[in-house]
Amino acid sequence: MTTASTKTLSLAEVRALAKSVLVSAGMDAAGSDLIAEIVTCSERDGPRSHGLRMLPVYAQSFTSGYANGAAVPKIEKIAPGVLRGDGGNGYYQIAAAAARQELIALARENGIAAFTCANCHHLGGLRFDTEPLAEAGLVALAVINSLSMVVPQGGVRPVFGTNPMSFACPREGGAPVVWDQAASMVALMDIRMAAAEGHELPRPAGLDPAGNPSTDPEAILETRSLLPFGEHKGAAIAFMIEVLGAALAGGTLSVDNQERETFGALNIKGGATLIAIDPERFGNAAFGDYVTRICAEIEGNGAARVPGDGRLKKRAAAEADGVAVSTELLAQLDALASPA
Repeated sequence: MTTASTKTLSLAEVRALAKSVLVSAGMDAAGSDLIAEIVTCSERDGPRSHGLRMLPVYAQSFTSGYANGAAVPKIEKIAPGVLRGDGGNGYYQIAAAAARQELIALARENGIAAFTCANCHHLGGLRFDTEPLAEAGLVALAVINSLSMVVPQGGVRPVFGTNPMSFACPREGGAPVVWDQAASMVALMDIRMAAAEGHELPRPAGLDPAGNPSTDPEAILETRSLLPFGEHKGAAIAFMIEVLGAALAGGTLSVDNQERETFGALNIKGGATLIAIDPERFGNAAFGDYVTRICAEIEGNGAARVPGDGRLKKRAAAEADGVAVSTELLAQLDALASPA
């Protein structure tokens, strides 16, 4: 396998490039700022499959008319601790940002609060919705359903999306604990990245055309049939997210793809739920000590690390040295940023 040519970009250059691609595709100033920041943070912290490589997918959703690049979400309070959002056919992250301060206030008032959102799209990491809540001193849990491509254990056709989830909590004296993962063995964009870079996956992550588990990313992309992590346990988690995401919010089920297919898009208008918990209202004044102890029991325990902490080392390196980006990808993005 030949080594791909790369060019090192600073994070400021990544942000500017992302902004340019998004604006050229039809996104407005405020929305493009927010999504460009998420793309930049993905390049900084990883997984980089959700960074610059995601931009052509964002751009296609706007240029095809599937997503609204100038969406103005509507947020309403429908119960003492419940906010309900309509994303205006834009990206969920914009709606989540619009609801954030009210959600924090409701969590502090009631001890727990939730935000659900439908009529919205999602690409990228969910941790960018939970981390700000943890930075505000709250515990946060986020779920969202996505395009059906995960086969339930023992099944032969996809039912669930990769159905990501994210958890975050404050950590005394340090950055919040934040993790973000898919309900599939491997996220779709990581499979796409492996195919683009020409290497096998480290473990079977989907089915090949013969219906056998495979490490070949090209074969998995052909069937679009991914395996859940942990076999039946991961499938159960994917089911839970389908309920908490699509059903609770009133979003599109992962299997309902007809409109998506009309536009040739890679995502659907799923449903999202974001739950915020104020530990100070739950009666344990030593909550922070508990988190510190849990982390201490993991750190220095062989090669174990606190979930999500790998991003902190990557963050420091990227801030100091920038990130290496494939020149082939850069050429593709430059063309999108400067349409003929």
